[in-house]
Amino acid sequence: MIFYFSGTGNSQWVAEELAHKLSDRATPIMAAKSDYSPAAGEKIGFVFPIYAWDAPACMYQFISQLNLNCDNYIYMVATCHSQAGGVDKVFKKALAQKGLALNAAFSVNMPNNYLLAPFLKIDSEAKRSKILRQAQSRLNEIAAAVEAEKNIISIKRGLSILSKIAPLFRRFSSDKSFYVEKAKCIQCGLCAKICPMKNISLTPFPEWNGNCAMCQACLHHCPTEAIQCGHFTKGKKRYFFKKEYLPHD
Repeated sequence: MIFYFSGTGNSQWVAEELAHKLSDRATPIMAAKSDYSPAAGEKIGFVFPIYAWDAPACMYQFISQLNLNCDNYIYMVATCHSQAGGVDKVFKKALAQKGLALNAAFSVNMPNNYLLAPFLKIDSEAKRSKILRQAQSRLNEIAAAVEAEKNIISIKRGLSILSKIAPLFRRFSSDKSFYVEKAKCIQCGLCAKICPMKNISLTPFPEWNGNCAMCQACLHHCPTEAIQCGHFTKGKKRYFFKKEYLPHD
């Protein structure tokens, strides 16, 4: 079983691709049951994006509630635009608190979707294609390592000190910074439908209700780019994963 969390689809694609290559199943953590009994020899995977050089808080919350008593092979895959920090170390501790061991950890570079800083924007089409081509090759490597049950840490860390930013990110991040430009909003309801946290209500315009993962799914999927967050998203192009973006030789 592969448990995953995804906002704009990068991690969902990675989880589903690995499930295909490993003849496994991928399920989002929001739809997964807390009680899970793996079969003998079944591999357990966790796939998630990197937020401030760590896993999303909802992934750790899922693990804290997961009733998984086993000694099966367990691995994690973090998707990021460049660096994953020391996420494997934090993730290993979270699993250990549940009596579980982390056997392997991997990172996969994926197209950028973080727009909440003044200098960040989505990748160009050429860069996106290059990143996805490399990701396809990377997933073959990861699938082979998992199939062989290798004990391996294959993470592109960057500066380890960056991992200390995550607690501050979680403390000060808030959905209060999200807002909708009403003149652009067509009240389609897609933002509420796509939100993995079910955090958006329509009255009739979107309202955020304090249970945000900061995944930005609502912002990127909005068909009219009416949803903004803070001061730096207006005028920037959006991104969410589409299979048509995958390069084909």
